[in-house]
Amino acid sequence: MIIRQATYEDAVSLADRLREQDRKEIWAAHGEKPEVVLPACLAHSERAWVLELEGEVEALFGVAASAEEGVGHPWLLGSDVLLAHPRLMLCAPKYVLPVMQKMFPVLQNYVDCRNKVSIRWLQHIGFTVSETPTRLGPFAMRFYEFYKEGAVCAQ
Repeated sequence: MIIRQATYEDAVSLADRLREQDRKEIWAAHGEKPEVVLPACLAHSERAWVLELEGEVEALFGVAASAEEGVGHPWLLGSDVLLAHPRLMLCAPKYVLPVMQKMFPVLQNYVDCRNKVSIRWLQHIGFTVSETPTRLGPFAMRFYEFYKEGAVCAQ
């Protein structure tokens, strides 16, 4: 497993191999295809990484700044290979979540209510997932808010 800085080429290469639930979530949230959304996610992020396995990009993830001070919007999209290697998705956050939370003490975003695997994963890595759905995107689909607040150290 290699975690490294993401490039535009990584976003393009992963777009064709996204797991079906991530494709559905992209469509529900943006009304666009992954080929459009992945490069845009990368372009709007303060930091973005890839998870590479055996020379292939299997996940693209990052954090974008919110209009609200100290809040970042984390995101992750991946291939079906992630489902075959669940330990990867438990190890990768150990490296990037501290970096994200150093930049943004509060991490907050939304997950498609149908995306049960992602909801369980978010809870497992310490995010709180709302029980009340919010309607978002061009089709007013149901999403749950998720968030994680970091410890704030006194200076």
